[in-house]
Amino acid sequence: MSVTTALSLGQFWDSPARQLLAYPSGNQEMLSHRWAELQTCGIDAIYSYGPETLADFAILGSGYCGVVLRVRHQGCDRVLKILRAPAPQTNLRTEADMLQRANAVDVGPKYIAHSDHFLLMDFIDGPMLVDWLQTPQPAEDIRSLVSQLIDQAYRLDQAGIDHGDLRCITAHALMCSQKPVLIDFNKTSLERRPANVTTLVQGLFISTQIAQLLRPWFASVSKSVLVEHLRSYKHQPSWANLHSLITYLGLVEV
Repeated sequence: MSVTTALSLGQFWDSPARQLLAYPSGNQEMLSHRWAELQTCGIDAIYSYGPETLADFAILGSGYCGVVLRVRHQGCDRVLKILRAPAPQTNLRTEADMLQRANAVDVGPKYIAHSDHFLLMDFIDGPMLVDWLQTPQPAEDIRSLVSQLIDQAYRLDQAGIDHGDLRCITAHALMCSQKPVLIDFNKTSLERRPANVTTLVQGLFISTQIAQLLRPWFASVSKSVLVEHLRSYKHQPSWANLHSLITYLGLVEV
């Protein structure tokens, strides 16, 4: 995927893509307010780049709470998340805080900056996990991938952070230089009991698209035995129980 167009902030505002600042409502008062807010974020350019198109503009993605663009910020490629209008939350402050907490245990794209309605993160130049898995990969890279994902989930558990969306790992991980990067912390919470390892492993091995893709490398894994390991870990999320789980999966080290 190549960068097709780079617009200065002024060019972006003069184009139909300005609607993305208050998508999907298009409320003019909100649009003007967010335009003023955007100009304080230090963004040099906004790229028409990505697999989706909104307002005749290519974007990295969109969801129920945000629109995601590739931008240039202080000379570096970044990702800009714009809060939808309306959205379930009133601002992006909590998500920004959760991302910074995840970064503290070396998880997630690097946090750069945020305001009420915008969140800047490092740009991860790599495919979605599910797309990476659908191309030929050496067995050792597949096992390394699973090990790294479980390790990241365990670090979140130990930090008291529940990602909230790891069961659907297809939409929440990118690959960067053979390393997975967990993304999208809009459902992340410190209030829930962390369940990152259990939900992630279920998403990787039980009744999902990725489970089917991983099956050739983990053919001996039994659902019933795996569930027992997950129950033990859920009851006591200790290193000993994690080690038993990864040993069963044939991943001696994480």
